[in-house]
Amino acid sequence: MLLCIPLILLSACVGEEESVEVNKERIDMQPETIKINQDSEVKIVPLYTQYQKYLEASLQTNDIEQKRKLFKEFVLDYIEAIGEEENFGTADLKGNFLMKSTSYEQELLKRIDILMSKHEEIEETIIETYIASHKVLPKKKSTIFLVPINSEFSFTVESLGGVSGVAYNDAFVFYLSEDFDKDILAYTTAHEYHHLILRDTPNFALSSILNSVILEGKADAFADRIVKGVSPPWHEPMDEKTKEHVANLVNDYEITFNDFVIGNEQKNLPRWSNYILGKDILNHYLESNPNLSIQDWTFKEDQEILEGYKYQEILQQ
Repeated sequence: MLLCIPLILLSACVGEEESVEVNKERIDMQPETIKINQDSEVKIVPLYTQYQKYLEASLQTNDIEQKRKLFKEFVLDYIEAIGEEENFGTADLKGNFLMKSTSYEQELLKRIDILMSKHEEIEETIIETYIASHKVLPKKKSTIFLVPINSEFSFTVESLGGVSGVAYNDAFVFYLSEDFDKDILAYTTAHEYHHLILRDTPNFALSSILNSVILEGKADAFADRIVKGVSPPWHEPMDEKTKEHVANLVNDYEITFNDFVIGNEQKNLPRWSNYILGKDILNHYLESNPNLSIQDWTFKEDQEILEGYKYQEILQQ
């Protein structure tokens, strides 16, 4: 998952003519396919131009339903076309709560301008990390979408370095703030890449919170080895009493996946609990099995990863 710094730019008046004039001269940013070797490639798809087209049309109407239709026409339909071209499903990707129209059109246009000016840096960071990840765990083909974060959802990304990543089959999405942290972008690229690798396995399933905990632990263990010296914001310390409490809640039918990600004060469940517990589990496993390669532990079953962990019995109830 990742994120956005509080907004400091003020929006201009929606009806200003000069804003529309500036928008008419915007650069058309196209997808770029990068060949890694003879058999592998990654496609980078910046959605800045699609968002600009939607926003420019949206500024011409006050009809909320029409604005939603414009977002579908210019953004969602374009994503679907890319999915058809690259042969992967886009239903879950388009259905993400972050992939919505906005009421803060001018703010988003300004954010897009800044992100476009930083596109070379963004792309270089992603490609460098992707290639490093690919050398360890090869993947034939992937697509990466770059999306400017909506102002309505900045609260979801404020503490995550301006980068939010979500992985699907053969694709992942970065939701970006204009003030993204370059190191976190690299780390998140490696993290999401590992999710893609596991999604390629025949029996992949995310059917329980325990699955999620170990999945995130593996992705962070991988990212730690690809991008050295970066500690993402979700690596918060957790004392042993809290870890045991969190472990006890993994199989609580009243606790949801979202509770483990965003926290649940009523249940004394800290934010990012699945990441923190997952990291602890993987640290124990890798310290107990120091000679295993990344390829070896990546594909280990959950029960093997939990072997000898201090809260194994609780987690496997």
